[in-house]
Amino acid sequence: MKRAARAAWWVVPGLVCLAVYWPGLRAWFQQDDFAWLALKLRLEETGDIWTVLFEPMAQGTIRPLSERAFFLGLYSLFGLDALPFRIVAFATQLVNLALAASITSRLTASRTAGFCAALFWGVSSAAALPMSWSSAYNQILCAFFLLTSFHFLLRYIETGRRGYWLAQWVSFLLGFGALEINVVYPALAAAYTLLCARKYFRKTLWLFIPSVLYGAAHWWFAAKPESGLYVMHFGPSMAETLWTYWRWTLGPERLAMAGYEVPAWAVSAATAVLTVSLLGFAAWQLRRRRWLAAFLLVWFLAVIGPVLPLRDHVSVYYLTVAAAGLAMLGGWAFASAWRGRAWWKAAATVTAALYMASSIPAARTAAQWNYERSRAVRNLVRGLERAHELHPGKIILLTRVKSDLFWAGINHKPYRLLGLRDVYLTPGSEAGIEAHPELGEAADFVLPAAPALQALEEGRAVVYAADGDRLKNVTALYRAVARTGWVEATLPRRLDAGSPLFAAQLGPEWYTLEGGYRWMPKKASLRLGGPERTGQKLYVSGFCPSRQLAAGPLRMTVAVDSHRFPPVVIDRGDTPFEFGFPLPAEVIGKRSMDVAVEVERTFVVPSDGRPLGLVFGNFAVR
Repeated sequence: MKRAARAAWWVVPGLVCLAVYWPGLRAWFQQDDFAWLALKLRLEETGDIWTVLFEPMAQGTIRPLSERAFFLGLYSLFGLDALPFRIVAFATQLVNLALAASITSRLTASRTAGFCAALFWGVSSAAALPMSWSSAYNQILCAFFLLTSFHFLLRYIETGRRGYWLAQWVSFLLGFGALEINVVYPALAAAYTLLCARKYFRKTLWLFIPSVLYGAAHWWFAAKPESGLYVMHFGPSMAETLWTYWRWTLGPERLAMAGYEVPAWAVSAATAVLTVSLLGFAAWQLRRRRWLAAFLLVWFLAVIGPVLPLRDHVSVYYLTVAAAGLAMLGGWAFASAWRGRAWWKAAATVTAALYMASSIPAARTAAQWNYERSRAVRNLVRGLERAHELHPGKIILLTRVKSDLFWAGINHKPYRLLGLRDVYLTPGSEAGIEAHPELGEAADFVLPAAPALQALEEGRAVVYAADGDRLKNVTALYRAVARTGWVEATLPRRLDAGSPLFAAQLGPEWYTLEGGYRWMPKKASLRLGGPERTGQKLYVSGFCPSRQLAAGPLRMTVAVDSHRFPPVVIDRGDTPFEFGFPLPAEVIGKRSMDVAVEVERTFVVPSDGRPLGLVFGNFAVR
């Protein structure tokens, strides 16, 4: 019987977590997943594994374990089968729950507290996104390293064995490969030892050295946005953001956000009850000089602290690791109450039930939503694969694309993974897609009317509707619609140099199309339709091979009609680039405008013999 009880202590929280988040185990890929999956394509092109693993990417992030190796390794083994990715994420979280249970029981000398801590954290709606979206695996893996490091610290304090101290260091340093928030571990270790194991406090100060060095390097190399979601705002707004994260962690507000019809007063009342219960218990323990309560609050504050300046990017998945601190405090509070009188037991039961009744439905709903969204993307990708099999070599035009499907899938070009390139939206589709400038422009995926009509008339394109569970071939219907509706008064405002559909807009200097891309010599020209309104820019994107930068950074100059823009500098090789140029007022509304591109030097591949400049690429007015 005791053996069964011990097994249940370890297993039950994980089983409950699995039951709550079951839809997330069956979720497919979506959004950023396709950028990480495409790393394999880049590795095949460059052969440079170190650049693929360690080059800074979005917001300067370097996460070789939780993003690069995770996606590269599993994609190489299993392709577009998402289940292995989800199994790894779930398995890691189940280990995390076991670590949380073990740590809490050691801290509080209560197995009941450890069990409840794992149970409370396992059903937290804060983890809904990581438990149903592979790109958020970094949160789960970061929690693993933080908990493992802290577990080894506790074992070192208990036993004095040097091996545990070294194991803590190994886990801590590996954590930098998972997520930047790993830098807070020294603060957690120092806070715990200062409050609860003063003898070891000075030794933990050495842990700050890697965090300081990592923080300085990240600050130096990471791009510092001047606008957008990731601009940092230091000041009073941080307190408001903290209060938002606190409310979300407790659960009732997340239930309302999940679409459940809960009166506002009930949400506020439930949040107040949970807040008073947690902080009241912490205050009671602090009054008795049990400083562990302060440490568990510090866990929450330290982990969420680095993202508080992101006033415009308040996201619930940031709470995945931070919520563990409040779960441990809550588990301790529940276990303490159950050692008290009957009314304490009743109060603890009601409070725990209130939390569970809020978190479980919210978590389940969020996981289900991500599952359904990802499955819609899966149907799209599989449909495109089948359409390509039926119409090899033809352009695929998509119509009736819903906003959610576009932003979850098409915007991230998942069809690249199938070797497809010529996939576009039909002219006018962008009007039916909700705008999200911070994510991109739907218009960039639309094939302009003139080349679309030409390709359709010549039988080089097919049209598929994407508003059902499966793609449906509607080419015959759209051919008639196109003849009357796909009419342009100006030249297309977007040009894909790597597509033969836009060859008529390119000047004679360009080299022949080569497998989806096109080289320019030292100078090249093209024609685009003029901007519709003030404020639009010309965006130029392409690829610069590292061989071009052997002589140093490369300057590129762009001109529109008679207006010449200041040169831009390309200093990173074997990576895509994009530059935006504000268009002059005199070209607004023009049917066409001349664009010229020039680089300061070329290079020659001996086996080729041509003077080569850059690879393009797209030119777009937006």
